[in-house]
Amino acid sequence: MKASTTLRLLLSFIIYHLSFSDVVAQDALWATGSAMAGKTVQLTRRPDGKFTYTGPLSAGELKVMTTATPTSATQYLAPQQADAYVVNYGLSYVLTTDAQRDGWVVSFQEDTYRFVIDLGQRTLTGMLLLPWNEVLIAGSAIKDGANNVEWNRDNMLSFTRDRENPYVFTWEGWLGHFNVVEPDRFKLEGQMTWGPRELHPFTQDEDIRTSTQFRQGGDDTKWHVYQEGYYRITVDLFYETIHAEVIER
Repeated sequence: MKASTTLRLLLSFIIYHLSFSDVVAQDALWATGSAMAGKTVQLTRRPDGKFTYTGPLSAGELKVMTTATPTSATQYLAPQQADAYVVNYGLSYVLTTDAQRDGWVVSFQEDTYRFVIDLGQRTLTGMLLLPWNEVLIAGSAIKDGANNVEWNRDNMLSFTRDRENPYVFTWEGWLGHFNVVEPDRFKLEGQMTWGPRELHPFTQDEDIRTSTQFRQGGDDTKWHVYQEGYYRITVDLFYETIHAEVIER
C-alpha cells in the first residue's frame, strides 16, 4: 500500500472517531424539519445520557442536529439507510455536516410519538405511544409482596387510571419494611407478571420520595422505601415521570 493511501486512511479514521467523540460529549441535541412543523425543539436528556422527544410530529422529514441553529459546524444525525422511518426498532445513524442529506421519515401525523437517541450505540429508536391497560406495584415494600425466597407476582397491587388522561395512573397504600427478600424495594409492572412492560428507576435504590423519572425496560433496578408510610404515587407514562408523597406516617 502506498504511503499516501495509508495516510488518507489514517486521517479518515481519526476524523471519524473525533466526530464521534464530539457527539458523545454533547449535552444537547435539537430536532427540526417539516415533521416539526418548521420549528426547532431541544431534545430531553435523560439521566442515562440518552436523548428523547415525546409529542406530536407531522408527516414529513425529521432532522436531528447538534446545534440550535444550523452553522457550518453543525452535525446531523442522519439515517444510515435511505427512506428510514422514525418508527423503528433501532436504526443506526451516521454523522454528517451535509444539511441536504435525507433525514428521518414521518409518514403520518400523530400526537403521541416518542423517539430515543442512544449516542453510545449510534441509534435512533422510535414508536407510537399507546396507553397501557394497567400499572401495578410489585415488590417487598408492599404487604405480602414477597417471602424469604422471592417476590410474589400474584400479590401485585393495581394503580387507578386517571379519568381525563389515559397515560396517568395513581396508587395509594402503605409502603414499609417487611422481613422478606430484598426488603424495602419495589418496581412497577404493566401486567400481572414479570415483563415485558416494566418501569424502573435509572439507578438502583433511588429514594421514591425524590425520584422524578423512570425508564421502561433495561436493568432490573428498583425503588427504595427509606421512610415507612401511607403513600400516593402518580406515574405519567407519556412523559415518563413519577411523583410520590407520604400522606400519612
